[in-house]
Amino acid sequence: MAAASTCLALLGLLSRYTRGLPPELVTWLRFMIPGLVLIALARREDWRAVWSLADRPGWVRAVCVIVSQGCFVLAAMRGDLLHAVLLYNTGPLFIPLIAWLWLGERLRPAAIGGLIVGFLGVLVVLRPDARGLDGNSLVSLFGGFAMAASQVLFYRSAQHQPPFRNQFKLYLQASLVGLPLALFGMTHLPAQPFAVEPPWVLTLALIGMAACSLGSQSLRDLAYRGMDNASTLAPLMYVAVPVSAALDWLLFGHAARASTLIGAALIIAGAVVALRSGARAKLG
Repeated sequence: MAAASTCLALLGLLSRYTRGLPPELVTWLRFMIPGLVLIALARREDWRAVWSLADRPGWVRAVCVIVSQGCFVLAAMRGDLLHAVLLYNTGPLFIPLIAWLWLGERLRPAAIGGLIVGFLGVLVVLRPDARGLDGNSLVSLFGGFAMAASQVLFYRSAQHQPPFRNQFKLYLQASLVGLPLALFGMTHLPAQPFAVEPPWVLTLALIGMAACSLGSQSLRDLAYRGMDNASTLAPLMYVAVPVSAALDWLLFGHAARASTLIGAALIIAGAVVALRSGARAKLG
């Protein structure tokens, strides 16, 4: 899980080097490129799983993944890398709430306390003023919520399907679900898409995003497959936060504010407590 979380930080970093392209198109390519790689290894049973309309959770998961990753890519392209990764990783705070509302699992007092601490950390990071939250922050938070829903579905599918089929379904279904988004992005291509980054940088960034995406999903699959309860992996989900802080500082000169570091500590502590002590959501 630590390695998967590091892949997420690198994916956010590479997103910043695709700023010459519409974020909708970048999000779609982030799934389409790995999907094309996996097609060469797919069998007939894998294709049947992709097109099966009986697997409604799989299609819902694809929608949630497209939404969460679209929000994440947009936030990483427009704002600080650390903020994008940190707010995306508010997802585990939403997991106990989803488990309570959807799966009917009880929220214990300790879990409620953890959620309060975690969301207090969100407020410390965002520091909303009289004008409220900025649009980029709202997009990031919504991405975290969509990520939580996708992880609930991911954990369940990881327990009942072979690893390759699970990944093949995700990338092909997400590519199909995200196709309208890509077409919309194509209509908003800038007149000079290589004005920000040269073609070779964009190409390498997209290939790197595809590799990080495959790595992150495959490593998460392996991690979940060996666990009876995904909440035990909660601390390792946040390895991406210090990695992103270091990359933001080293590459872009963005030193994290004290309020961001304090808020990050509260978010991580609250999420870990909530996941471990209360509604042990079976992410899947």
